[in-house]
Amino acid sequence: MVAKKYLRSLGAAWMLAFLLWLPFEDTQLWMSAALAAGACVWIGMRSAAKFPRTGWRAAALGALLGAAVPLLTFALMAFKSGLHSHGFADFTARQVWWLVTAFPFSILIGGLAGALIKTIWSKLDRKKGAENIVGL
Repeated sequence: MVAKKYLRSLGAAWMLAFLLWLPFEDTQLWMSAALAAGACVWIGMRSAAKFPRTGWRAAALGALLGAAVPLLTFALMAFKSGLHSHGFADFTARQVWWLVTAFPFSILIGGLAGALIKTIWSKLDRKKGAENIVGL
């Protein structure tokens, strides 16, 4: 498990980035996707203490968090568009469609990342001890 003080700091940094992103008239998708990915990584780090013991379960958790990235991106886009309350949306239908098409790829990338992280942690645990690196 990552030390709680680092998780608090990362959570505060995410919240600061979110608050700085909200007032700008930004129509680019990358910032909302980066915020969503950062939130999902933070959630994954929070659940590191209860991280699954097998590689398949780690891959499933990663796939679940990967699936959450486009959904959270869409939620952030809708929140920002509703908050600004223009006569038009901040994001185009093409950008929303890109999120729909990116959904299977984000599941795949999340699953691979979960399995890779579990493999690295298990190798570190055998060699030197993961508690020295991730604060267990």
